[in-house]
Amino acid sequence: MIQIFRASLMPVFLVFGLLSFSQSVFAFEDDEGCLLCHKYPKMGRITEDGARRSYYVMPHVFGNTVHRNVPCKDCHTYIKQLPHREVKEGVRCDTECHSIKNPATGKNFSHKPIYDKYKQSSHFRPKLATGNDQDKPYCVTCHRNPIYNPKETVGPPKRITDRCVICHEDDEFVKDWYKHTSRRINEVRRSSEEIVQLCSSCHGDKTLVDRHLKAAKEEGRELGRKYQYAVDSYKESFHGKVAKYGFRKSANCLDCHADSMNYFLNVHLLKPSRDKLSPVHKDQRVRTCQRCHERADENYAQLDPHPTKHKADNPFAYWANLIYGWVGDIVFVLLIALAAFETVGRKRDGVGWRLKHGSTWWGSSKRGRDRKI
Repeated sequence: MIQIFRASLMPVFLVFGLLSFSQSVFAFEDDEGCLLCHKYPKMGRITEDGARRSYYVMPHVFGNTVHRNVPCKDCHTYIKQLPHREVKEGVRCDTECHSIKNPATGKNFSHKPIYDKYKQSSHFRPKLATGNDQDKPYCVTCHRNPIYNPKETVGPPKRITDRCVICHEDDEFVKDWYKHTSRRINEVRRSSEEIVQLCSSCHGDKTLVDRHLKAAKEEGRELGRKYQYAVDSYKESFHGKVAKYGFRKSANCLDCHADSMNYFLNVHLLKPSRDKLSPVHKDQRVRTCQRCHERADENYAQLDPHPTKHKADNPFAYWANLIYGWVGDIVFVLLIALAAFETVGRKRDGVGWRLKHGSTWWGSSKRGRDRKI
């Protein structure tokens, strides 16, 4: 009887054991119960336009991101019940976090200050954009909620945490604070090659560029002279070539197009070259060049950082490249023809092919033009 009772309780113990284990592997607190559904890899749906959307949350990954201590509803503020209704808009990056306080102001934390800068940028688009605005980058186009640096997985030095924990008392708090702070104190930014690759994902897309050129022409708007050649011309420039081969100090897109004063703020405030606030505006160009080229002057700033060989943009370079190409092809053909005539002539003389003493023509000639050693 006791054995039967124990056997009947085994499924119950097994279920509780699995639940306890599943909760223990979660790397963050799920007080709101969102992982009841979102922990399953198959969680998702097919949208009306045929796209597959996944709503799977990987706890062990999310638990190591910079947002791991933010409750889900702080971002997903539109969710009022579980199971929740269909999501129409999704998360916006200027949402105020009600559970996280800004220690400097005591107010609820928010990305709104940097979001407001982004709204003034030529890249700005609302979350639910329409038309060609859909091509512009939203926050998550560039920001992918990065996992902590690999070198930080070993944790902060004990000599530091031993000192901090004296007042802050909580060891886990000290470790998390160290990760968050050290990531920003260290120079955490993309390399020139990565920035060029990121910018090229849009500016190097010919279909996207042509679509915006057509729209601008129909609406009578002005686009930058180099807009359609931006990526190709950068890769042809000296900056682009040295960046390609791994020179980390080479100027990339943001080094010129973002103001160096508070770089991390101004990369969100990019302006077109015709705007006087842009670092590449004609009035600002000398100062921009002098960031790297200390002796740059007005004449130096006249050099084209985006050289092209397109006829519409640079007719001189286009025709020079075309003519030199013709000349090179003609010279190459003439050299081949000369070698062919020489071969035919010497064959008629009876001189054979034979590599000896730096020459391939040796032997007796029918016309007394022997070549012998």
